[in-house]
Amino acid sequence: MGVTAMFVRETRVQGSPDRVQEAIENYEKNILPRVRKTPGNVGAALLINRQTGAGIGVSYWESAKAMSASEEMGNQARAQSAKDVPGSQVINVERAELMIMDRAAPPKVGSMIRAVTVSGDPEKLDAAIVQIRNHVLPVLQAQKGYRATIVGVDRQTGRLAAATVWDTKADLDASESKIAGPRAEAAKIAGAGPSDVMVEIFETAVVELVGATAQVTSKA
Repeated sequence: MGVTAMFVRETRVQGSPDRVQEAIENYEKNILPRVRKTPGNVGAALLINRQTGAGIGVSYWESAKAMSASEEMGNQARAQSAKDVPGSQVINVERAELMIMDRAAPPKVGSMIRAVTVSGDPEKLDAAIVQIRNHVLPVLQAQKGYRATIVGVDRQTGRLAAATVWDTKADLDASESKIAGPRAEAAKIAGAGPSDVMVEIFETAVVELVGATAQVTSKA
């Protein structure tokens, strides 16, 4: 039910809320084609928050080697994007090994994302992944509007990043009371305290996934 050989790079960007549409159009026109033609790429997505102007550009890679080889392309794309969309700036770039990709429905523009970032203990990440697979994923899959769960880890820093995807904002909101407890328990197992967990909400503005990244693997 999971894919463990892929890697993901996430570029966090902060821009102006009134330039969100401009940023989306620039990503589709200038960034996505560049990522798509890079060897080893298996997909990309742009997540945005229209209220705050925050965004995350996500690219998926078939191996650590492919992701590493694409770094120069990534640097060039980020520099060009900053020029093309005035007022936008790159906050950070993070990389992770993909541990879970569960899909109950295909990727879709307009779906809503709950992004959870956990700062944990590198030695406890595997135990946290087991907890998520066995005790968090079944709860998520039972909720109305559930579409996907994607979880990656950075074994050097202890960072665990989990994104759950929902049909609508209402579905996302309704799931919170059911998932808050299991999420807190998984974070605790990862070696994180309450202050080490960040929860954010995004919209899927652009998504293009191929192969295993797009396959439906479960039925909610």
